[in-house]
Amino acid sequence: MESSDRKFENVEEVLSYQLMNRRGALKAGLGAGAALLFGGGFLSGCSSSGGSYSGNGKKPEGANDEPAVGKANIPTPRNKTLVIGQVDYQVFNSFNLRIPNGNAAGNGFDTVGREYLFYLNLPTGELIPWLATGYEYNKDFTSLTFKFDPKAKWSDNKPFTSEDFKFTVLLMRDNPELLGGGGDLKDFVKDVATPDPHTAIMELSKPNPRLHYGFICTIASGFDVLPKHIWEGKDPTKFRDNPPVRTAPYVLDKAIASQKMFVWKLNPDYWNKDKFYPKVQYVIFQSTAQSQDAASQAFKRAEFDVGSLDEQHAKSLRSQGYPHLVTTPFHDPCPRALWLNCDPARGIIGDPRMHWVISYVIDRQKVGSTVWPVKTPTAQYPWADYDGNDKWEVASVAGKYKMEYDPAKAAELLDEMGAKKGPGGKRMWKGKPATIEVITPSGVDGAEFVIGQLIVGELKKLGVTANIRSYSGSVHSEKFERGQFDISSQWVCSVSWDPNQLYVGLQGKYAKKIGVNSVGRNQVRLNDPKLDELSQRLAVMNPESPQAKPLMQQALAEYYKRLPVIPVIQTAYPSYYNTTYWKGWPTGDDLYQVPNNWWGQFMFVIGKLQPTGKK
Repeated sequence: MESSDRKFENVEEVLSYQLMNRRGALKAGLGAGAALLFGGGFLSGCSSSGGSYSGNGKKPEGANDEPAVGKANIPTPRNKTLVIGQVDYQVFNSFNLRIPNGNAAGNGFDTVGREYLFYLNLPTGELIPWLATGYEYNKDFTSLTFKFDPKAKWSDNKPFTSEDFKFTVLLMRDNPELLGGGGDLKDFVKDVATPDPHTAIMELSKPNPRLHYGFICTIASGFDVLPKHIWEGKDPTKFRDNPPVRTAPYVLDKAIASQKMFVWKLNPDYWNKDKFYPKVQYVIFQSTAQSQDAASQAFKRAEFDVGSLDEQHAKSLRSQGYPHLVTTPFHDPCPRALWLNCDPARGIIGDPRMHWVISYVIDRQKVGSTVWPVKTPTAQYPWADYDGNDKWEVASVAGKYKMEYDPAKAAELLDEMGAKKGPGGKRMWKGKPATIEVITPSGVDGAEFVIGQLIVGELKKLGVTANIRSYSGSVHSEKFERGQFDISSQWVCSVSWDPNQLYVGLQGKYAKKIGVNSVGRNQVRLNDPKLDELSQRLAVMNPESPQAKPLMQQALAEYYKRLPVIPVIQTAYPSYYNTTYWKGWPTGDDLYQVPNNWWGQFMFVIGKLQPTGKK
């Protein structure tokens, strides 16, 4: 592992350390804090693109040179304000990420209201030191040292020190009931020493060459250091942290419940002004209209600068020659995927051969071209198709275990399993009808639901009794964690820094009985001693070392044999920006930073924006 002067971080080595439950927590209404092992993270769907997008379109004859601009319903000067359309907010008086409903996800806190030790720029792979200036392990990975920027200070002008870091680490380590509490901090951190105000040394109970990943802002956010002088002595399960005191360039101005709006204003005393100080004076995160037509009209009138637009309405704006639309592609780290229960107590789905039956009935080409809102590549591996992930691909293994559509092979496997057709064409399994239930957190109009419907239809053709149910996020999350499902149609966010993150999370020691909460690990109840042994050996290795390569190949092959999580397609969304008031947005040709407005890295996009001069 490189030392603290490291400039670039392998994107795929970091992401999933913070991804495993980010979507599930938001769906469950737990807010941002439940997403990460270290108590940060925001779960809303990521913006990406696997398709191609046209430009602003050719302006039809007779079109107006300048579209009409509406009056945004905001309490700040429009030409000094960035307005971001977001989800429907319910919480306005709390910013505690560590308790259920303690913070309104997507309210700007993760983006402009707090900062991180490091930021990872996914498009470039650059690791950006921020509150921390570097990190370094000792030779056997039993000690991890962080150095902090001596200039850093909280928004109340108190200094940011190593004591704040230590306080937060121990608080999270010792309180597993907090969202993001316990986890790797509990498993690995023995103590934290603070030899001076700008140095923290984490003493580990056992080697871990990947512990620093949890302190990097990757997908949406990362480890949230708390101001000790504010939080000390407070009950972390009840403290509202309102208004939040952090080191960020923006501070909370007001939260307006009646308008479902959060107003953040630029801090004139921001500690890092010589390095970063945006032109945007105010950033507003506001819930958009429930009607997509109404939300899109608001975007067209430039009442929003980002958000409130979908691809269907973007196509319409392009066809009208709307001149202020920028469409930016970006890949989501979470392919759409199926999670399959491995517990024999669930019946036929507990047979690994049935997992391959399911894989063979997925028409991935059809899903990627007609089900997903924009054209999206199929997925062979359970990770995103970033260039940096190419190193984890093994052609010989993938060639043996192809993710292909072949209903005939599925039928052969069913016969081989003894699930042969009986009277009426229905297949039986150990004397009972072969039945499969698919669950999903997606509504009936969601792509994940449609993917499940397609599988159900294919299974019925083969004589398997099958159905699909859509549950609200919290209900789905509970069923998923308790293993009360056969197949869950959703996404896989477990692999982006290296595949062993997925394998480690599937270790048999985490498999609970059906009905018992799995607490974010091995929800599929897999028991595979060989994969366990390989993942345990890989856990203490640099994943790119020569010693790790053959083990990675063996682990991938073993994973495919059991196929507990089936990759379906990559996830593709575009991001949409309005250039009426602000210019300098990331584009497909200049993807200088993560373009998603709910990620921590979007702070740097805001820092690049320039006013157009529009009043």
